[in-house]
Amino acid sequence: MRTSVIIAAAIMLLNAWAPDADAEIKLAPRYIDPVRGFSLRPPVDTTFSRVTFANRLVSWTMRKSPKAPILWRLSVYGRTDETFKAGGNLLVFGRSLVGRLAKAEGFKAASPRIIEVAGAKALNLRGLTTGKARFWQRRVWVHLGGIKFLEVRISGPDSDRQKLDEIASAVLNTLKITDPKEAQARRKAALAGAAELLESITDKKLADALDKRDQWYIYRRGDKAIGFMRQAESPVSYSGKSGFRIKTWIMMTFDAKTLKLHRNMFATADRSVETWNETAGVKSSGSDVKMTEKGAKSGSRIDCEITVGDKKIAQKPAAAPAAHYLPRGMAWLLRRMVDLSKPGSYAFATYNGRKGNFNMRTFTVIGPEQIEAGGRKVNAIRVTDQLTAESQAADMWVDSSGKLLIMKTSDGLVMETASENAVERRFPNARKIIRAMGQ
Repeated sequence: MRTSVIIAAAIMLLNAWAPDADAEIKLAPRYIDPVRGFSLRPPVDTTFSRVTFANRLVSWTMRKSPKAPILWRLSVYGRTDETFKAGGNLLVFGRSLVGRLAKAEGFKAASPRIIEVAGAKALNLRGLTTGKARFWQRRVWVHLGGIKFLEVRISGPDSDRQKLDEIASAVLNTLKITDPKEAQARRKAALAGAAELLESITDKKLADALDKRDQWYIYRRGDKAIGFMRQAESPVSYSGKSGFRIKTWIMMTFDAKTLKLHRNMFATADRSVETWNETAGVKSSGSDVKMTEKGAKSGSRIDCEITVGDKKIAQKPAAAPAAHYLPRGMAWLLRRMVDLSKPGSYAFATYNGRKGNFNMRTFTVIGPEQIEAGGRKVNAIRVTDQLTAESQAADMWVDSSGKLLIMKTSDGLVMETASENAVERRFPNARKIIRAMGQ
């Protein structure tokens, strides 16, 4: 929950078949908003928006094609209603709310019902809007405590009311409510931890973190091997400054689609200079989409250009936040640079080429665990890597030196360390595929 067009494309394809809470309603990976204290799984194939309007926090829209009209919208609102008194009767409040919504918004709902959502009591309203464009809506006001509510709303054509109702129910079944104060305190501590870590990186610490041996991994879904990754690291210098280069080659085949992704990332130890080049191709029956992302950082300025097919997009220059900015290549070394001997969390700013702004990436050390790897029990350290504040973290198990043993994502993708021979036994043309992707 995932940081550039290339990576986003891979994640979108991999997550398209994530396990659903409802057998007929396909849901996307979990969206998390720790600051506002909720998370849920939205429907697949919808477009996410965080543009706020009239207390709306986030929304997801469904269209037949990118330029087609909106078919329906799922939205989440933050509500504060001072007419609801502490210890008041929620059903009585709901009846009053129905009358007010009819007058103020032209939303005519039947009598409200009390339901339970995410362990809290909620008002369940179903009805139609008035006016030229009439929409069927389901509005669920979840009582958070005091005068605060979280509203989950779906709106669309009256002719689709049954399907829309099923979608809303499936999403509401995944809703979770969390304490935003605790999340804010954890975030503050994680930001401080990241700033301290980045400040401590010296030329020697960076050099010690590099593994000059090629690293190989196998991707699995269930018992099936669906792809592999090769990772190569090397020390390099730039204008007299110590730095490093990391290259990765990924191939995955799933659901009649083949993804090939090559990354070439460079950065100096002091993070003042950085370059990256990511190239991906997604091939399926009758379709072959190619994407590239090229970026560079000099001082605090970041420039990035994205190409999808024949279309090029040059993002506006962005200023990297000095204290927390994490270069792309350095993210691959985190597990070897953090203190694995004790629990800790680190929140970094990472550049999102697709949006031309920054995500918050949080790396957390959980602690020792015994796992099964290679058919035997081994002692490991569990860490998590959350690519954005809104996405679910991937679980990883590393050894005491930070070597990755196993990674598991929320949608069931597993990556395991392997030897080059093990990869070539399962994918005899692995070397040929890598050469074709380039150096």
